[in-house]
Amino acid sequence: MDIIILNGASSSGKSSLAKELQNQLSQPYLHIGIDTFIAMMPDKCNALDGSKRISDGFYWASTRQDEQPMLTIQRGAYGHKINQLYRSTVKHFADTGFNVIVDDVMNGQQEQAQWQQALEDHQVTYVGVFCDEDVLNEREKNREDRQCGTAIEQARRVHVGVGYDVTVDTSQSSANECAHRIVLSMQQV
Repeated sequence: MDIIILNGASSSGKSSLAKELQNQLSQPYLHIGIDTFIAMMPDKCNALDGSKRISDGFYWASTRQDEQPMLTIQRGAYGHKINQLYRSTVKHFADTGFNVIVDDVMNGQQEQAQWQQALEDHQVTYVGVFCDEDVLNEREKNREDRQCGTAIEQARRVHVGVGYDVTVDTSQSSANECAHRIVLSMQQV
């Protein structure tokens, strides 16, 4: 496979899983995620500090689900361009012969369709990374770089309508076990 796309909420364990996949796969794979691109952006373009300021890049907006306050990520015009750059960069890596593990928080089926279109010339393994909401909450609280209330909102949105080749649950299995399951699944193709 050229590309493995790990789709799951923030704090679901995608980065740990990507590192474990890099260790277990026989071929080298680069690991890239949208956070890489956000880190490259000027701070003034984003409002990810909890200020609820609308920005041209990425920003948080308040929402409620089941009477619970949550935050959902939004993007302005520059944020949309960054997402396009993200997908085209992954495509460029694959076009030039690099295997890639993508660490993503898709906006459901709509965003999977964008990935499918961008990567239509490549073999892609779509992996659903699931995690129990209580575990997500605990992980989010323990991370200093996350806004509380985002992981649950993402977990309820990212998998809607998305088709997967394999799914894993990081609240039930270790990153090592999840990676092993993915590698076995890829070998059966």
